[in-house]
Amino acid sequence: MYDPMVAKLIVWDVDREQATARMLRALGEFEIEGLQTLLPFHTAILQTRQWADGETCRDLIEDRAWLKRLAAPKRSEPGSAEPESRDAKVEQSYTVEVSGKRFEVTVIGPALAGGVGPVNGGGPAGAPAPVGRKPLRRRERAAGGGAGGSGDTLVSPIQGTVLKVAVQAGAAVEEGALVCVIEAMKMENEITAHKSGKVAELPIAVGASVGSGDTLAVISSPVQ
Repeated sequence: MYDPMVAKLIVWDVDREQATARMLRALGEFEIEGLQTLLPFHTAILQTRQWADGETCRDLIEDRAWLKRLAAPKRSEPGSAEPESRDAKVEQSYTVEVSGKRFEVTVIGPALAGGVGPVNGGGPAGAPAPVGRKPLRRRERAAGGGAGGSGDTLVSPIQGTVLKVAVQAGAAVEEGALVCVIEAMKMENEITAHKSGKVAELPIAVGASVGSGDTLAVISSPVQ
């Protein structure tokens, strides 16, 4: 039901030529680990005469020989590489975002099994999740959490359609509990309770449209 889209990269400049140059630089700086991507394909397209002339590049898309040159190299078969020592340590760097601020984090730990190197902008299979963040389940695309809460009111951080309502009016919830799931831009965004308490109001229903800032729930503080 969903496109396998990881991210959108958008650049602009005064004309097509300079915007293309900026995009090529941005693609070269893009880092995605853990999976194969279309970064080499995008880079190759932007370097063609067809792109420079503003053509559709359809002839290239239908040219299997041209496309084959962009194919990712085959991964090593399991066990084909020399096994690394159990005590071997590797140093890996990650860029993480916490509360809107970016940090460069270096992790030193056991070497990954298999010895598979990066492919097409991807990193070794099974690479650990960035520090301070657990691996996401299928449905956990984003969390509204406390960012959407002010006082007792939990508001929507985005515009979208209510896909699921996980609580009922009058129910007790804990901080961080799932309140609803909002679908936006083909992404499922989990909105969680910003505080513990009782669901005093729940003005949403499955299938309803919500806008950024709309009230999703009112959670009253528990009686002390």
